[in-house]
Parts: sequence; structure tokens; C-alpha cells
Amino acid sequence: MSRNSQQNRAARKRKKQQRDGARQHREFRPEIDAESLIFAGIEFAFGPSTNAESLRRTVDNLAELESSPVSGAALDRVSQLLDASMDHAFASGWQPAELVHAVRREFGARTARLTVAAIGSHASRTSAHKSAPEPWREQLDELNIGADDAPARGRLSAWRAAENAEPTATWTAILSLLGFCNYLVPITPLMATAPDWVTGAAASRPAKRGAEPKVLSRIRGLLAKAEATTFAEEAETLSAKAQDLMTRYAIDSAVIDAHAHTSLSDQVVTRRLLVDNPYPEAKVQLLHCVAKTNNVRVLWHQRFGLVSMVGMPVDLDLSEMLFTSLLVQASHALSEAGGDRVKRSPSFRRSFLLAFATRIGERLVIAREQAGRDASSQYGKELVPIMAERSEAVGSVFEKQFPSVVTTSHSVTNAHGWQAGRVAAELADLSGGRERIAE
Repeated sequence: MSRNSQQNRAARKRKKQQRDGARQHREFRPEIDAESLIFAGIEFAFGPSTNAESLRRTVDNLAELESSPVSGAALDRVSQLLDASMDHAFASGWQPAELVHAVRREFGARTARLTVAAIGSHASRTSAHKSAPEPWREQLDELNIGADDAPARGRLSAWRAAENAEPTATWTAILSLLGFCNYLVPITPLMATAPDWVTGAAASRPAKRGAEPKVLSRIRGLLAKAEATTFAEEAETLSAKAQDLMTRYAIDSAVIDAHAHTSLSDQVVTRRLLVDNPYPEAKVQLLHCVAKTNNVRVLWHQRFGLVSMVGMPVDLDLSEMLFTSLLVQASHALSEAGGDRVKRSPSFRRSFLLAFATRIGERLVIAREQAGRDASSQYGKELVPIMAERSEAVGSVFEKQFPSVVTTSHSVTNAHGWQAGRVAAELADLSGGRERIAE
């Protein structure tokens, strides 16, 4: 063998030894790498470092741990992180139903069900079914979260078993939820959070809000009948009566508050509504038209499908009822618009709903002006400064909560849908009130 051949052989041997050494150095060590994989996957799943390919490789590696001795420790660590993520979300002002709604929009049903499981663990750990404010407990009931003492690990395992999915799918959901909560933006807290439940600071029942139950019950009954009837004249009559009650109560409440010389800013409250797909921008536009007429300010948290409403309790109550009724009416009108291919297209339906909202808003302005004139005949000139002061108080609170607001506009892409929507809005029941709606 020549000298050059010996040298080449020796060089190849050294390279092989170097590669084997490097491979041994990089050998996967489950007891160390499980946690680093989890934290890397969280960053790959959501946020500025989102990377679908890196996330796929990470969940593949985590799935390989399922049969290793450290699989239990990995799940325990994830359970701890999910618990901490719920603490962070709720301390940041989020509520159970809002969090599930936002996660479902972002990642789908599987990750939303994981969120429910994580909220269940938080509820058990904080005794939420006994100590949380009543609206919080109502949301737990709506999410079918029972009052049991199942540990976080147990709930996580139960969720994985119920999903009956590949480990890569469940790990993807876990990392997605953790990443989402890690970058969750704070929103205005609307009720006491878990640390206050223990000390008893959270009231067992919420403060009475808005119109008296009998008045609200009568208004809801009238609107429900208006939504259900197929006769336009009957709907018009029912809605007119409902709006009379709404307008009378709202204005009377404003005058009573003014005579009581209470701080109006202290009475202004914030609520949030969930806005579902499809066509959320059209639904928010409709809510904006209803709220504006009722002296309520709204802000759309577009990414999360939430809308914040700021106003006096009675005005918020009426706005929510009117908006809900108008959504029913718009849905019926859209169904009656026709079923051919053109009218089933997304552009037609979106333009229809935007036009419906816009025309309703125009009619509500007229109705509000008429209601103001009618009320002035009863209360005289004192009504104008009273309503102006309420409007100023609402605006002040809104601007303090949301100092940087961007106004959005929506383009219309289907002229036929726009025209049909305006026609439907013309047939809607709106007359003689602050907001007159019905089917």
C-alpha cells in the first residue's frame, strides 16, 4: 500500500471518529430535552417565532417520548404550564367563555376543548364553583365544566383520551394553547379574579344592572313575538310597543339619575360580547349602529372576535337586546333573499349584511331624533343637558380605557347584495323610538 493511500485511510478514519463523537455528543437525552422541546415548541406554535416546519419537527420529537420513561414527567410539566397559562389569562382580564371563543377562532375545536379542560383545572384549584362571581360560574356552566376535584394531569389525560388523536395532533394543540396564552394581550377586567375569591372580595351575586326585570321581561317578550311572526304588520305593532317601553325607561332613568346628583362616570360600565363567524365585520357594524343610537361606545377586538361595549347599564341592556333581535331579523331576511348561486355567494351575503346594518343605522338616527322630540315635550329643556352629560361621561370612560383607537371601514364587493340588504332594512320595524327594531 502506498504512503498516500495510508494517509488517506487514516484521514478517513479520523473523520469517522469525529462524526461518531459529534453524533454521540448530540445524542437525544430525554430527561433534559423534553422540557427544552416543550419551550421551543411554544415559540414555534405562536408569536413572532412562529414556524410551521419547526413546530412539526418538535411535535414529532415529543411524540417519540410517548414510549420513553420520561413521558409522564413531560405531561406533568405541561399540566403545570397550562395551569400557569390560565392564571396569566384571567389575571390579564380574560374570562372563561372569551378565552375559549378566541382559541377556537385561532386554532379550531380541538384546542378549544383543551382550553375547557385547562379552565376546569383552574376552577377546581380555585374553588370557582363556590367562590367566583356569579357571571363567572354561569360561564363555567355554559362550558359544561363541573365542580369536581380532578387534578390538572388527570384532566389533560382525559382530554387526550377523548380526542382519540395521534400524539402529534395533541401536542400541537397543547403547544398552540400555551403559545397563545404566552402572548395574550391584557384586556379590561370586568369582574374579580381568583386571588380575590379566596379573600371573599368577589360578590356571590352581581350587582343589579340595567332595567328592572319586569320591564326587561316585557320587552323581551314583545321582541320574541316580533321575531317569530310571519306577518309584517303584527311585527311592526309588537316592535313599536317594545320600543316605546325601551325609550320611556331609558329617558326616565336618565332624568332620575340627574336629579340624584350621582357621579355619572362611576355608573358607566364595560361589557363584552362574543362575535361569531361568518361575516363578523357586518355584525359588528350592526352592533355599532344600534349602540351609537343608544349612547353606547363599542370597540372591536378583531383578532379575538370580541367587542367591548361602554355605556350606562340600562343603555347596554337595551343595546344587547336590540342587536340580538336585529341579528335574527337579518338572518331571516337573508334567507328570504333567495337561494340561487349568486345569492349564496359570500360576497353577496357579506354585502347584504353590511347594507342592512348601514340602512338600519340611518333609520335609527331618525327614530332617535323623534324620541328626543317626544321626550322634550314632557321634560322640557332640562333633557338636553342631561343627555349631553351622560354622553360625555361615557366618552370619557371609553377614551380612558382605549386611548388609541383605529377607525375601520368595510368595502362592498357585491352591488346586488348591497341593494337587497337595503331593501330588507327598509322593511325592518323601526319607528318612533330610540331604537325600533323587529322582523
